[in-house]
Order: sequence, then C-alpha cells, then structure tokens
Amino acid sequence: MNIMLPLAAWEGPYCITEGVYRYSKCISWIRLYIDVVDGVFYGGTCGACSNFEVAQEGGRWMRYETDLATTPAGEPVLRLRGYSTWEVVYERISKGTAIDETMESIEDLAAFLERCFVRSL
Repeated sequence: MNIMLPLAAWEGPYCITEGVYRYSKCISWIRLYIDVVDGVFYGGTCGACSNFEVAQEGGRWMRYETDLATTPAGEPVLRLRGYSTWEVVYERISKGTAIDETMESIEDLAAFLERCFVRSL
C-alpha cells in the first residue's frame, strides 16, 4: 500500500471510503479536490462558474465539464460517506477535451488546478 503524504497548502489526505483518499483546497469560494483511488489520481473543482474534472484516459489528460447530478425530480444527488458525511455528487456533462499538460504526480495535478483559478481571481 502506498503511503499518502500531505500536499503543501492542501488539506488531507483524508480517507473518504475504503481505498479512496482526498486532498482539498479552497481558493475563495471554489473547492479544488484530488481523489486517489487505488493509486490512480484525478481531480477537479466545485463551486466555480464552470466546474470540471481532470482525469487520465488512454494515456492523455482530459478535462470534462461537470455539473450537479440530479434525480429525475430535479433534486441533487447525495452520497453518504463513512456513514457520517453527505457529499454532493457531480457528473460529467461533456465528452472531454485533451489537455496539453504533463502531470506525472499528485503535485503536478495540484499545481495545474491551482493555476486554473489563481489567474482568474
């Protein structure tokens, strides 16, 4: 098992369920997150005007626009984590766009996510 190390200026890693760890950071009202599932990592944003998820697919990094997942009645979908915490679920709403970035580590992904918002604020 890999030992999850802290990221500078980020919270975590927190175990949110068996085999899943999360790092998070807030920039103003926007939450950045990085999830690690069995050693594979991806990340994204919540609370921005346009939320997105960044994940490696077929050897390339892709950016997917996301939005709140809703039930057919229009209610937000929530996921219970650890029998104690409700989490809002986001879903991909685009086919994805290739990102011309080299991200080989969690630190590289964290820096990419931070750059997306530090310039815009």
